[in-house]
Amino acid sequence: MDNRNIPILGIGLPVHNGEKFIRNALDSILSQTFRDFELIISDNASTDSTATICQEYVKKDIRIHYVRQSKNIGSIFNFNFLLQEAKSKYFMWAASDDYWDPTFIEKNIRVLESDKTIIGSISDIELYRNHTKKLKPDIIDPSNRNTERFQYVCPTFGPFEKRIDTYLRFFQASIIYGVYRTEKMKESFIHSRYFWAMDLAIVLNLLKYGNLHVVDEILMYRYVQDKPSKSIIQYQIKLKIPMIEIIFYEFPFTFWCLKNLGCKIFIKNIHIFIKLNLRAGYVIFAEIVRIIKRIIFKQDKFW
Repeated sequence: MDNRNIPILGIGLPVHNGEKFIRNALDSILSQTFRDFELIISDNASTDSTATICQEYVKKDIRIHYVRQSKNIGSIFNFNFLLQEAKSKYFMWAASDDYWDPTFIEKNIRVLESDKTIIGSISDIELYRNHTKKLKPDIIDPSNRNTERFQYVCPTFGPFEKRIDTYLRFFQASIIYGVYRTEKMKESFIHSRYFWAMDLAIVLNLLKYGNLHVVDEILMYRYVQDKPSKSIIQYQIKLKIPMIEIIFYEFPFTFWCLKNLGCKIFIKNIHIFIKLNLRAGYVIFAEIVRIIKRIIFKQDKFW
């Protein structure tokens, strides 16, 4: 393809059984004021009506390309598939159950174009549980709206060690859904099987190349389940994580940080890693006790 025909932005939308929300996500993307993008949907072998909905939108807009995986390749490999398909200057992942203000892309592209030291940009975000007919979010806690800036994403500045310290303490990775310089994201992506907090590890990799920016407006709405699974063991079993890594689920991330961030940064923040692993041990111990209790009382479900 002639480089002159490659859009400035590539959007990768991974989805598996997303019929409930994907129309809202697609409508939100197609309503963006920034128009120079290509949207690639990677359907991870959905068994609901996701494929039908996506094909409907492919016919509506030539910027949309739909790929259906022949089998479920797992979320990490699906995310990576979309990233590797991108040939554009900038790239963003779009979750199939999120949606965005029409100016989200435009404002973040403007930031990246104006400052080469920034390698990724996102807006402030708000969490919701359900869409209404008018696509307004059912905010989880409206009384807390805008009372604290950057609750779920955090900007960085300063030298590398300071940037790393910021995100180890913040310990959230929603910023991975921002707009990034494509080559830097490709260099930062971790090509391995899933481990707990892998998304945060990718963010830490990104920080080697520059700062992360947050537009000081709520332009993005992220979905959270009404009744998320309370079982870390169950969640990781579904991902086919080895049992030893389930029991010590923060250790792979801890080891990754030691190996990739260097001894100096690791030792400086060792109290954070000790706290993470102690907390993980407590969570797993409490869940095992709960499972044993349910077995003793002959209850059907352990989780």
